[in-house]
Amino acid sequence: MSTLIKLPEGSVCWPVAALSSAAQDIRHAQTHLHHPRAGDRSIGGVTRWERCYADVSAWVEWDWVEIGEGTVVQVDPLNVRSNVLLLDERGRPLLSSRRRATLATLVYLLPWQGPVLDRIRLGEPSRRVAAAARPASRGLNA
Repeated sequence: MSTLIKLPEGSVCWPVAALSSAAQDIRHAQTHLHHPRAGDRSIGGVTRWERCYADVSAWVEWDWVEIGEGTVVQVDPLNVRSNVLLLDERGRPLLSSRRRATLATLVYLLPWQGPVLDRIRLGEPSRRVAAAARPASRGLNA
């Protein structure tokens, strides 16, 4: 019986032990907006973060929704899509449930809300006008 795992092209193997250091190297790649339907004011979308290697990119992406102006959350924290195969300390793939929880933890560690909110502001003309009209916030020592 073969113990080889056949991965889809472009997949990347990541040891779980290296996840916290890998999280420091992951960068925002893109955010797409899903514009609301008529009568619906909520905005949602997909954001993708990547870590580039010599010849391939490891990526994670997830759906998000704005629940109030300036507040975005994941639609389903356990539904993170990725081309990463997470490996345990013995080099074996994680079970699906542990993989979902581990990717959810990775997303929790990323500062993803800022780039998403920036994209919302750039993509919604009414938000740009409103943001420009607000007075600049002052620091505590001002």
